[in-house]
Amino acid sequence: MPLKFVNPRTPESVGELTARQKEQLVVAGELYDGEHLSAEERLSNGGQETSFLGLVEVWDVMEGGVLVYEAWFTMVDSGTFFRAGTTEAIAEVIQFGLECNDEELLEELMLGIEAAAADHPDTLLAGLA
Repeated sequence: MPLKFVNPRTPESVGELTARQKEQLVVAGELYDGEHLSAEERLSNGGQETSFLGLVEVWDVMEGGVLVYEAWFTMVDSGTFFRAGTTEAIAEVIQFGLECNDEELLEELMLGIEAAAADHPDTLLAGLA
């Protein structure tokens, strides 16, 4: 069954995130630049290099109506995919390239990204299509 990317969000404060999403943002940030910073620091508006403010999207990835992954796209060319409800990273976006150890999942994710990008061309996700 094809993966469907839905419900794109561009959080501007940690108040818009659940506790799990805050944890995911911390992990995504650490995978991005190696720095363990809080979700508050990642969404700070002080102009720091480590802030993702204005350059972050969160998408739900559904399969047959069930949430299976949560995708974070950051800093135009990066991102992290998590197994739904966890901080387990299952794929990463590095310099516009999607990387995943599971070739079948990689292909499914790319097909879903391409379909979502057609409907949402002005998103960070569309940069991967």
